[in-house]
Amino acid sequence: MANIYANYWQRKALLSKQVPHFSVLRFAESEALSEVEALYFQRIQNAQAVLDFGAGDLRMQRKFRRAGYRGSYDTLDVAEGESYTYRSLDQVDKKYDVILCLDVLEHLPLQDGLELLTRLAALLVPGGSLVVQTPNARCVRHPSSWDMTHVHCYNAPDLWAFLRCLELEVTGHRVVFWRAGLGFRLRHVVAKLIVTQFLGLDYADNIVMLAKRPLGP
Repeated sequence: MANIYANYWQRKALLSKQVPHFSVLRFAESEALSEVEALYFQRIQNAQAVLDFGAGDLRMQRKFRRAGYRGSYDTLDVAEGESYTYRSLDQVDKKYDVILCLDVLEHLPLQDGLELLTRLAALLVPGGSLVVQTPNARCVRHPSSWDMTHVHCYNAPDLWAFLRCLELEVTGHRVVFWRAGLGFRLRHVVAKLIVTQFLGLDYADNIVMLAKRPLGP
């Protein structure tokens, strides 16, 4: 349990001050980059080396290659059916300009998830970025309702504070799963009003943290 509580009061002190605003971005299933994926691409487009932790079906690698990324793109996953650069974090023996950790944390118990973030942050070069995406614990639609393998959820302020305590510069966003069409937009406006004004919850499905290691002295 040491990893969970090691910087507990430091995080509480950060949260007692003004927490940054987490603006909303859209994600829509498409062969092209969605609004939130375009933000990720801004981080990697000039990177020499990227690690995709939890690369899954390699969808993000294909998207970023199509968008023009030409640097080194390493992958890590324990799943079967694809060829990955690494099968374990213990095999990683170099540092990266950008590390992607998309839709991974929610599959791990809290202690394992925080330990993973700590280890990934240590693999960043000075000035490197860690990109984390995970379901939003404050969303009215509980993440376990669409995937029974989700075991822990994070809220944006707590995840922001934990990454700040790793001495990273952090900006965050909330992500809405979006579909085209006037009908969806109308339902979204009504649902947004009910969820936020009457229930005091959030309508954004995911949260994203963009954490950067300072260049240092």
